[in-house]
Formats: sequence, structure tokens, C-alpha cells
Amino acid sequence: MERVRIGLVGCGLFGQSHLEGFRGVPGCEVAAAFDLDRTRAEQAASQFGIARACASLEEICALADLHAIDVVTSETAHLEPVLKALEHDKHVFLEKPMAITLEDCSRMIRTAEDAGRFLMVGHILRFETKYRMIKEAVGSGRLGDVVSMHARRNRPKSLLPRYGRTHPALENCIHDIDLMLWYTAKPVRRVRGYGRKATNGLHPDTFWGVLEFEGGAIGVVETIWLLPEPAGVVLDDAFQLIGTRGIANLHLVPGSLAFLTENGFDLPDVGYGPMISGTAYGALREELAYFCECVRNNQPPGAITPVEARRAVRVALALIESAERGKDIEIGDWD
Repeated sequence: MERVRIGLVGCGLFGQSHLEGFRGVPGCEVAAAFDLDRTRAEQAASQFGIARACASLEEICALADLHAIDVVTSETAHLEPVLKALEHDKHVFLEKPMAITLEDCSRMIRTAEDAGRFLMVGHILRFETKYRMIKEAVGSGRLGDVVSMHARRNRPKSLLPRYGRTHPALENCIHDIDLMLWYTAKPVRRVRGYGRKATNGLHPDTFWGVLEFEGGAIGVVETIWLLPEPAGVVLDDAFQLIGTRGIANLHLVPGSLAFLTENGFDLPDVGYGPMISGTAYGALREELAYFCECVRNNQPPGAITPVEARRAVRVALALIESAERGKDIEIGDWD
């Protein structure tokens, strides 16, 4: 296979981020795009030099020259494009969270297995250098056994109108839930969630979750959408892992790169998808390049499996249930 040809489904803000990321992936071409808003698909096609803006989901999935479909729709609209792509023998890259119900997750997994096609969920932090280095330190035994983990992932309140459509446990905490499952390689047995509203949104703008892992490790996930607007769009993210032999501390604020200009103070993202000359690099490019390489070599993606992605959704949903019912939730078996 000389070039991996991709069809993009979903041309919104993060769909455009994917297009910026694909620009930096050698041997990969986004050859078609589809969005429920046809004008948005046509604009993306024009801006990124995509040959075809399709009129329907069926049309893009049926294109014979495509090898894979990249699904970047809203969180509630993942199932249909994934199933349609798999039915047309296409491999699928799917943005996190895998789905917002376990039933949808399971249906995707079964369909991918029956079709003999790859389904990779975009848990981007598994491809971010600093988080990967923590994984390597844990895996080598350098930090000993995992005792405690604490993750912070806070965002500006100005983004709530766009991202408040989905519960923060599924929108944000899912990143750190997946990391904790990855680092410990053990199931979560019990969770307790806490949600608060300081605004009038559909879901809590403040959410904390406590995870108890098999073997005794404890994890805390925190996400808050109340950073003041004058602060700009910053990444107030951190992760601490404490083991029996050492500690890993990761902080993204203050950042390692800052610009001070007449327009103010800017802390650009240098890890997830830093932009250079219109191309996104960092973890976003790394995960998209990894997926394309798996398709090119017909090698199932092992960096993140659909079953692992489903486990993260399960924990997130249990946290939501716990917060709503005001009690601990026992999760039970691994799957």
C-alpha cells in the first residue's frame, strides 16, 4: 500500500484538528470528507485540499479507494458512522469517548470483529511523550507498585457552550481514567463521584471522582470548567503518580513555552497538538500516524484496544451514576 487514504466524517472543530494532524503524516491522504452540514464539509475540503466532499454517510463509506474512516462526530453520534464504515470493510479511527453507552461500545466491538477490520479509539494521552514516560517508568518497576494517582484537567468556562453537551466524566475525565487503567493494568472495583454546578449548564461544571483499584491503589480524577476567560485557552492539566519506590509529577501549567507580546501573555500547547506552519504535531500527529501505519502494515493497533476503550467508558458511567445516586458504585468484573 503506497498511500493510506482516509475519509473524514465530522468536519467540526476537532475534525479540523485531525486534518491539521494528517498534514504531518507521511504517506497518508485525506481523500474525502462528510459532515451533516454540507457547507462545512465543502469548506474543509477547500481549505485542506480534499478531493471530494460527500453528500451522505453512505457515499463516503462506500468509496472503494478509501482504506479507513476517521470518525470525529459529536459524542452521541459515534455509533452509526462506525457501523457504516465497518459494514463497508473500512478500518476505523474513532475519537474518544468510544460511546456514551456500554451497549454501543459492545456493538462496535462485535461489528469490528465480525468485519475483520481495525477499530482504534483516540485516547491521545497514550501518545503524549510525558505521559508515555510515566508508563515506561511504571512498567520498568522504577516507581515500584502504584499506590496513588491524582489527575487534574481543568478548562476555561468560555468553552462550556461548546463542550458542555457531554458529561465531564465522559468528555474530560475519560482521559485520566484510561491513563490510570493503563498504568495499573488492574480493574477498578469501586467508584465514588461528586458533581457540582456553579453555572446553568446541562451537566456539572465541577466533577471529582475517586477510583479504587484491585490491589488497593487509589485514583482521583478532577475536571473543572471554570477557568476565567481572561486567562485564555490554557491547559491546566497535571498528573501525579505515587509508587512504593518513587513519584512522578507532571504539570502543564505553567508551560515550558510562553510568549509575552503587546496582545498579552500566551501559553501555547506544546504536547497535544502544537501548531507549526498549519500542521499539528505532538500527540495528535503521533496517534494518527500510528493508526495509518497499522493500516498500511495490516497490523492490529495494540497501543489502545477497543476493549480497553470500553473499560474507560464503563468507569466513567459508573462515576456519573455514583454522583447522581450519592453513593459508592461497585463495578465488579473487569469487562
